[in-house]
Amino acid sequence: MGEDGTEYEEPNGGAGGVNPADDDQAHDDVLATTDLLAVDGVVSKGRQHVRDRIGGASLGRPLGYALPGADLQGAADGGVAAAATHRDILLCFPFDLEELPEGRGYQQVTLAVRLDDGTHALTLHPAPGTTAADGTEVAAFGLGRDRLRWTFRAPGRSGALRPDGRWAQAVVRLPGTAAEVSGRLSLTTVTVQPVLGGTFLRREAETPYDTPFRLQVAEVWPAATPLARPALPGAWALCAYEDGASEDGASEDGAATDGEEAGPDSRELPPGLRRLCLAVDIEKYSARDNADMIRLQRVLLRTLRAACEQAGIEWRRCGRQAQGDGYLLVLEPGIDETRVVPGLLDGLAAGLAVANAPANAPDRTKPGGRAADSRVPGSIRMRASLHQGIVHEADSGYAGSAVVALFRVLDSGPVRRALAETLSTHLVVAFSDALYQDLVATGYEGLSATGFRRVEIQVEAKSFTGVAWIRAMHPSVTRGC
Repeated sequence: MGEDGTEYEEPNGGAGGVNPADDDQAHDDVLATTDLLAVDGVVSKGRQHVRDRIGGASLGRPLGYALPGADLQGAADGGVAAAATHRDILLCFPFDLEELPEGRGYQQVTLAVRLDDGTHALTLHPAPGTTAADGTEVAAFGLGRDRLRWTFRAPGRSGALRPDGRWAQAVVRLPGTAAEVSGRLSLTTVTVQPVLGGTFLRREAETPYDTPFRLQVAEVWPAATPLARPALPGAWALCAYEDGASEDGASEDGAATDGEEAGPDSRELPPGLRRLCLAVDIEKYSARDNADMIRLQRVLLRTLRAACEQAGIEWRRCGRQAQGDGYLLVLEPGIDETRVVPGLLDGLAAGLAVANAPANAPDRTKPGGRAADSRVPGSIRMRASLHQGIVHEADSGYAGSAVVALFRVLDSGPVRRALAETLSTHLVVAFSDALYQDLVATGYEGLSATGFRRVEIQVEAKSFTGVAWIRAMHPSVTRGC
């Protein structure tokens, strides 16, 4: 039920649920966005029940990785492999919580997964009894069962969980003849708010219904190396596959990867690979209402996917990290940057122009209409930054000085002011100095230096200094101009 007293109904009327693949947004990373409604304080209004909205959540579309040796295509097609008694798949369940108003925080969140058709869990990660680097305590249940649960608890009486970038995963075993993995997801949370006298107001909330998911077995991603124990984040399972490891589990430089322990407590560093990185951020996102925030996130994801397609980049082979009002893309190695970068920028500018077309449409009710203004209500304006350097995939996201510098530039005053002061555009892009010298200063086609200006970046609070090159992007401008 919403804040207006509207009664929620489970999708498609009950236990059958809906097939996310039938949705218009089936190719998006977001499976569903949902409210978190208070469990306490139910007030009866006739036959309806009104519950307070405590917050919201975004459930990511579950990701699946085929473990080595599994002929999943054969199983799905009914071939010889279909006679196998079982198949093992690594499933990853990402989710984000909505940021709460100042003074309130999430003390606890529980992700529950119910698997269908005889599928059960072999391993869970985070494992039971895990304590994260930030002190978050994790309880996990469901080994050997089809009902799984992870509970994340903030440290201390007044601690609060980071709302975004959370995930859980399990290696699951399903029947050898299964063509899909399916189930249902739900969340419960406990929020806290300090009140007078040093006490805390605790509110428990839950999603109004379970969200169904389906993942076709034939479409899961392959993992080239056996899964280390304890299980690693899903993207790590793909690391060797995407970066050129051979089928026997050795990397291109001959280093063995088979069976190495590289869990959260390992001293072994994950691979450090030179990658081109793109970061984007939506202007004045926090000033929007909840419905508009959800719309902006959808437009952001759709625009990024379209830009990758225009640049000839395969979305699924990019490292991806959602930031709520922004996004980080870590592009695959071996790309032609002289063609990819212009394609990405053109795609972003064109995508924003399409998304903002209704907001900037001339007002036919007034003589002469209204001139297009990129700052009219509803317009989506964005900053973007590009940098290249060594990137590691750590336990909860991408790490490395290159990623830090990328976001220092993106969030810097000169880049923010450039967008705020350039009323005729929806997109301002900033190149790091090194990338500018490699791509723009050398005069590659589609990367003219025209329109770029050099700025000094100083972030005293972070002890960061650097040089960036800023340019406003216009979709109507011919490439190379």
